[in-house]
Amino acid sequence: MIFGKEREAVRNATRAIRDLILPPGRELGFGGNFGGGLGAMAMLAAGNLRHLPGMAARLPGTMRDLGERMTAIPGGRRRAPALAFAAQALAGSVRHGATMRERYLNLLAAAMDESTAARVHPAFLSILRELTPDEVRLISLFQHDGPYPLLTVGARYKFGGPLSTELRHFSRLGEGAGCENVSRVPLYLDNLCRLGLTELRPVRIADDTRMFRALEESAEVKAAIARVEARQPPLAGAPKSGDGGDDNVIVADLQRKALYVTAFGRQFYEACEYRPEPGAR
Repeated sequence: MIFGKEREAVRNATRAIRDLILPPGRELGFGGNFGGGLGAMAMLAAGNLRHLPGMAARLPGTMRDLGERMTAIPGGRRRAPALAFAAQALAGSVRHGATMRERYLNLLAAAMDESTAARVHPAFLSILRELTPDEVRLISLFQHDGPYPLLTVGARYKFGGPLSTELRHFSRLGEGAGCENVSRVPLYLDNLCRLGLTELRPVRIADDTRMFRALEESAEVKAAIARVEARQPPLAGAPKSGDGGDDNVIVADLQRKALYVTAFGRQFYEACEYRPEPGAR
């Protein structure tokens, strides 16, 4: 049940939505039934938020921001989005902070533009719900498909198998994207790969490895190598019985991998970063 101020907040949200969608003399050019369809979508979003007055109060501002994107789309390209898709995008935009809110609105605007709507996959909304703001910031960095260099520092026996990983999937992507939790970037990349937006490929011996030099010279990688080399067993360097070798010496192992944006990830990037230019034709 909604009382007093809560009821008024929802009522104000509903009134602002109606004013935006059906203002006298402001034809957005979506066709005869578009106003009613978008109005129903907005009402549905407001209805879903009726027990969350703080979020409902954000809906008018969200609709105004969406209206700005809509009016920037050339009239001949404007189209009505699917009602359920639009309502979910709007509800998502008011549930989150600025970083996620922008992507929900961009995604909805892309679905309203005839030139981009076909590339807005229905799964994009569910994918967006599985991302953190930092992961969205990383995606915004992917202006080309790659490769983006990643470096892992492991420990192994000099003539044997691997022992452990000291530094995993190290990169400068977190700093470049402005992530709040840079230390979690390797986990973020795991999630992006899980969702099919990116993929990791091994670097072959014949590949150009110059893009890894800056990472190899970084203080973090040098410190990881030093920690590995300090982990020598008590008998390191002593001859093994019968062969005179030093098989038990522990050495640092640098593994180079390249991160690439998949074709599906490129579509997702374009939809979530879509912003129509005012006055474009």
